[in-house]
Amino acid sequence: MIKFFTRLGATLAVLAVSALALVVPANADTGKAPAATRGQEAAAASGDVTQALVVGGLAFVLMVAAAGGVLWFTARKRHHEPH
Repeated sequence: MIKFFTRLGATLAVLAVSALALVVPANADTGKAPAATRGQEAAAASGDVTQALVVGGLAFVLMVAAAGGVLWFTARKRHHEPH
């Protein structure tokens, strides 16, 4: 059972890093002229919001997964011995 959770955690970490690697370069400077129209500025702002939501969501999922792993590991190792 521990192999399953270890592999699951590793898989989630790889997916999170891969998603970040795909999202971050998408907003890199494309060499556009400095004079952008209002529509282009609005589209760029929308992309920034999307990136913030994706990164924040991934961070939240990873924190909840880490907390769940700690709780699961702690509960598994706890022994109820009579005093």
